[in-house]
Amino acid sequence: MKKLIAWSVAGVAVLALSGCAENWDIDGVAGMKGKGDAFTSALQANYLDSARFEKNEGNWSSVQYFTERARAAANGTAPTPQEPKERGLEGNADVAAARARLVAALATKAPKDAPEACAKAQVSFEHWMEQLQEGWQTNDIATYKGNYDKAMALCVPKAEPVMAAKPKMTMRYVVYFATGKAALDKAAMTVLSDVAKEQAADKPINIYLAGHTDTVGNAKANQALSEKRSKAVAAQLAKMGVATKALDLKSLGESTLAVSTKDNVAEGKNRRVEIWFEK
Repeated sequence: MKKLIAWSVAGVAVLALSGCAENWDIDGVAGMKGKGDAFTSALQANYLDSARFEKNEGNWSSVQYFTERARAAANGTAPTPQEPKERGLEGNADVAAARARLVAALATKAPKDAPEACAKAQVSFEHWMEQLQEGWQTNDIATYKGNYDKAMALCVPKAEPVMAAKPKMTMRYVVYFATGKAALDKAAMTVLSDVAKEQAADKPINIYLAGHTDTVGNAKANQALSEKRSKAVAAQLAKMGVATKALDLKSLGESTLAVSTKDNVAEGKNRRVEIWFEK
């Protein structure tokens, strides 16, 4: 009977040791070919690093914890970041905030975009909690907290830059002129009054005044005439209260016709100043 009991005790001891050996099999887990993605592979490597660290410390319960997490990652399963309450840290606000930030990042595409950083952040967070639970190795506590902070800075997805909307150019008004003239008639004054009112109400970024001519006369003279026309419009708008700094004058001569004609053709729709608003 005593012999039977002795063999039974020995058998239990062997089973216990074999179970521990499996849980502490760092090299065996390191040799496992990852079945998941880049993130789980990075988790496997980082958990094993933590297991090796704790093995050197002789902390076998932590060796077991990190090795088992590495094994799960090698099998393609990303362990959920450990809850603070599992380490007796549920009352630690810094830990709670850090975990919330980590979980939020892992719920995005960050693990795919930055697998190494996100895996480092997760394992560093859990190792930081492990050190806090022990509570006496202050240097190690600071190290793993620092590792978490650095990794999280790279894991958290960067906000997409908000592109400012490009200003939109719209031709709002046209002022017409007599042949060879830059004087403003009654109709032109009415148009410019409307321009001044809209500018006061809508505050466009800029107002572009583009002077044009028809094809009567030579190109050089028409270039000068188009400049006189745009300046005449600008001067009148200034009198009506439009700030001169908002006005941008262009002189295009006969180069840009509203109505295509042959040379030396008097066309009223070509003798103009176009007024464009930039908003």
